[in-house]
Amino acid sequence: MTPFRLAQLSLQRRKVPTLITALSIAISVACSGILLRLYHLSASRFDSIGKNWEAVVGAKAGGIEILLGSLNAEGEYPGFLPQALYESLHASQAVHFQDGNNSKPDYLKSISPFLYFAKLGEFRVAGVDENFIKNMGENVYSEGHWAQDGEVVVGANVASHVGLHLGDSVKLQAWVGDHLGEAENPVKVSGILKPLGSAWDRMLFSSVVDAQKVVGANGAFLGDRSIWGEKVLNYFLINLQPGGFQQLQALVNKRTVGQAIRVDSQRQKLEELTGAGKSIGLFVSVFIILLSSLSVSAMLITRFEAMGVQLAVLRAIGYPRAEVAQWLLWEGVLLGGMGCLVGALLDAIGFPILRDLLGSAVPSQEIVGSSLLQSSPVWALAMIATTFAIFIPLIRLYRQDVHQALKG
Repeated sequence: MTPFRLAQLSLQRRKVPTLITALSIAISVACSGILLRLYHLSASRFDSIGKNWEAVVGAKAGGIEILLGSLNAEGEYPGFLPQALYESLHASQAVHFQDGNNSKPDYLKSISPFLYFAKLGEFRVAGVDENFIKNMGENVYSEGHWAQDGEVVVGANVASHVGLHLGDSVKLQAWVGDHLGEAENPVKVSGILKPLGSAWDRMLFSSVVDAQKVVGANGAFLGDRSIWGEKVLNYFLINLQPGGFQQLQALVNKRTVGQAIRVDSQRQKLEELTGAGKSIGLFVSVFIILLSSLSVSAMLITRFEAMGVQLAVLRAIGYPRAEVAQWLLWEGVLLGGMGCLVGALLDAIGFPILRDLLGSAVPSQEIVGSSLLQSSPVWALAMIATTFAIFIPLIRLYRQDVHQALKG
């Protein structure tokens, strides 16, 4: 009888201990896999933040909320800023305040408007200007050109996911405030962007003029969000002259309804907030797998202590130590394999539920996908740990005195 068959029969004869051990491994694998996938999600949030902008001005909110809302296409619909403020900053004209103070924003290198106004499924559509596209870099179009009246430029992920091509017509749903309206008139795809490795890959872009038309047409749903009618924007994306942020912050934060944030500082805060959690998550994952392997080792030690006479009989009838050792190893591999299969199933079921419970704490499925294969390192670690748990019973096996065990 082969060592593999001996392992099968041994596990089948002791169904309850086998099931309990396999279930403990499965729970350990599932918990560790979910934690590892959450770690990947946290890391992907930083990778997808839009690049090449130094500062963002948004309606007063938390700095991290403004960062994720503007450069990572996350969160609820943001508040509004008056377009008049943008125009003054863009033209480097003096901004006049009611208290008589003036400020001339000559510290701006470039500025682009940004206004959400529609969705295509779960993908957001923003009104921007051509300078926004140019700021992504040179030769960013895989084909086509910037959008004219009634046209959109499509990010690479949107094009591949929806199956859009240059010249296609697509219907967008108006998205203003909390209102998601009916499909608007079809717009034409004028350009498709190359993969940029950022949030822009999963967005569509049109002109600010077209965006404000949609906002105006859905003005009844604005509520108290806007006192400026349709002449509004969600964000100003800015690049600054050296040392210009302090002046921008003094102008915007203290004297307007807006709030200026520095992208690198808010990103650092976000990394600090999530960094400790990621490290703890990885530590807990390893710790859980270690506990699982110890439980397997304890079970096998107890089992083989009770089987001392049986092992001695096998040795006496001609089974060498190597074959008995292979039997032990096969038991560990089979237990680990069963645990990993059930654990992967629990991971696949539990992860989406946990993701929904966490809400905005992690990127949604539409923003960043997550594959079950991301848990594969946990499966490999569980198999290794379970196999190594066999070594304690193996040591006891090699030290066993066959004659003494048979006399007992």
